[in-house]
Amino acid sequence: MSSIKDHLFEVQNEQAEQWIRERLSDDQLDEDSEEWQDLANEYSNYQDHLMEEAEWEAEIKWLKENGSSNIHKFFSVELNALKAMAESNLGHSSKMAFMLHSNIIVKMSYAYAVTLLESFLADTLKSLITEREAFLHNAIKNVEEVSKAKYSIAELAGTDLSICNLALKHVSEILFHNIPKVKKIYEQVLGVKLQLDISKVSRITTLRHDIVHRNGYNKDNAPINLNAQDFYQAIEDIKEFTSSLQKQINAL
Repeated sequence: MSSIKDHLFEVQNEQAEQWIRERLSDDQLDEDSEEWQDLANEYSNYQDHLMEEAEWEAEIKWLKENGSSNIHKFFSVELNALKAMAESNLGHSSKMAFMLHSNIIVKMSYAYAVTLLESFLADTLKSLITEREAFLHNAIKNVEEVSKAKYSIAELAGTDLSICNLALKHVSEILFHNIPKVKKIYEQVLGVKLQLDISKVSRITTLRHDIVHRNGYNKDNAPINLNAQDFYQAIEDIKEFTSSLQKQINAL
């Protein structure tokens, strides 16, 4: 495997060197010259740009091929798999290792459940924007992160991304653990008021923040005590919230 990587690296270096040599005069072909280094940086930045654009095009293709309904199905499968994995690990209550590490298992599982939720909310919103022109126009008009995005002429000239892709880039920068804000953004994109109870998932995402950033302590430095049943209830609350959201999306 390493020999293949070495070969690819060598090919890339050769391509970069050829690209640079084509742009320099004979008296500038010193690899230590400022001109050479400037072009080397330009080539590297350009390759990064091409890779980023290719990744975005692949993501857009995946979103269009799957749509919001399939994304919800994928999410549900992953959430159920997480619950099954946690149940397997938490099912050895008689063992000393379990007694010592069960709290860690619960906290890790709880935090990852929210990671899955955030990914679902982000992917679903991006999928909706790619599915309908009306949703794209709503995002451009109403979602602050998109409507107030500014680009220089140089930036626009240097990209092949469509308006939709540019909008999705800024949607991807939204923090999807802020559930009240996420609900508002969904309403702005869909153009309807959503009948969603966000109280339970808002509490879940707050607890997840304390788990990830304070190792399970709240702002007052008091420990947050979570057990297996708390985690299972969080799974059910997340399922209820996302199912309600998906049903309202499907009805549009």
